[in-house]
Amino acid sequence: MVGFKVRGLIALAILRELEKGPVHGYALMTRFEEMYGFKPSPGAIYPVLKRLTDMGFIDVEVRSEDGRRVKVYSITEEGRLFLSERREALARLEEFANNMKLAKTYGFTRLVRDIMWLFRNIGKVPRDKLEEISLDARTLSEKIEKLMSVE
Repeated sequence: MVGFKVRGLIALAILRELEKGPVHGYALMTRFEEMYGFKPSPGAIYPVLKRLTDMGFIDVEVRSEDGRRVKVYSITEEGRLFLSERREALARLEEFANNMKLAKTYGFTRLVRDIMWLFRNIGKVPRDKLEEISLDARTLSEKIEKLMSVE
């Protein structure tokens, strides 16, 4: 379910970016990094581009750029209509983009990345190293919990 929501947001974000003009996949990934603070992998972007193409929401044109064959994507009228009918989802996307930029500014995207690494590798980390950071983790958690109670 979460993967579907993320891919749905990626699809909306792609359509939103294509409203600005045609672009190839790699440039799209770079724009994501600028807009949302993270660069999605090709495995996250290209299947969504294919799905949007299959749905008739985007067109693909194969061009030669600097001697390389690249696919340039552009939004169709059907894609524009689809996007215009999803104002609420676009508002959530905009909020997400703003939150990601703010989180990146304060170093929280890096913190999340590092914590995810720790979860995947915790069994390989020596216990004494875990002990070293556990107090910091508890302190940070307590501070965040206090922020949560302010709402």
